[in-house]
Amino acid sequence: MRDLAARREARDEAAVRAGLDAMLTAARSGGNMIPPMLDAVRAEATLGEICDALRDEWGTYTEPAGF
Repeated sequence: MRDLAARREARDEAAVRAGLDAMLTAARSGGNMIPPMLDAVRAEATLGEICDALRDEWGTYTEPAGF
């Protein structure tokens, strides 16, 4: 956990936020989310941050039970 905290402190938060925001803009418009997602990753956004942003936008899918 210390390594993650240190990486988060050293990264450019504005670049992370810009990458996540661009990813959400693409998601809302139906555009290609991969380039802005890669920008967020290059800015050192975590997988959890990326998933949380998408969950906040779309929610969590739950497969309907079918027997």
